[in-house]
Amino acid sequence: MAHIKGSYILWSSLKTVVLMTGLLRPSINSKTGPMPQTWILRRRSPPSVRNKGAGCKGCPADPFCYIRWEQAPLSVYKAYKRGAYEPFDFESNDVTLLNGKPMRVGSAGEPTEMPAHAWQPYLKVAGSWTGYTHKWASAGNLPYRTFCMASVHTVHEMKKANKLGYRTYRVGPEPITKDEIMCPHYTHGVQCVNCKLCMGSAIKAKNIYAPAHGAYRNKVKEIGE
Repeated sequence: MAHIKGSYILWSSLKTVVLMTGLLRPSINSKTGPMPQTWILRRRSPPSVRNKGAGCKGCPADPFCYIRWEQAPLSVYKAYKRGAYEPFDFESNDVTLLNGKPMRVGSAGEPTEMPAHAWQPYLKVAGSWTGYTHKWASAGNLPYRTFCMASVHTVHEMKKANKLGYRTYRVGPEPITKDEIMCPHYTHGVQCVNCKLCMGSAIKAKNIYAPAHGAYRNKVKEIGE
């Protein structure tokens, strides 16, 4: 089968595969803008509402996950299983396609499923990115703080993550604090591709707060109750 140009396999293990799409056909996501997407999926199990991506088991955001797993992630998975994606090649034109294009570290799935050192070459080429992890509390995941925001849902979690060296992206019922700024998308309509505030500790900036969003946003309130 012919490969889909601009879509690649970034990394894989026995259980997980990380794929990139959107280098030639940019995403039309209204919040993120035209950023290359990365999909962190289970190699042997198609994503669905009940069976989400790699590393999603035990995620505190599971009740209100905004990702429609049965849509884009499933389409990407099916294309991968058809053999439509080829490995990213740092010695070819693939690097030129990614160069200077802010990328999403985990459009779906948990970034810590791919080793931190394996992400670094792609981040260096892209130059900027957005990244979020719900598994920030694990001591073994501290290397991800350099390029991922800690996804948190309470002020207590924010403070705990900050002590570990993470900046945070908080979606939750408690009001914004002095240690946070509102996500510029909600104040000025800025897209992630132009904002570049969610690059983990790679930049010096305040934590980010955002109102609950997604189809199950009302579920977020339950965390604070």
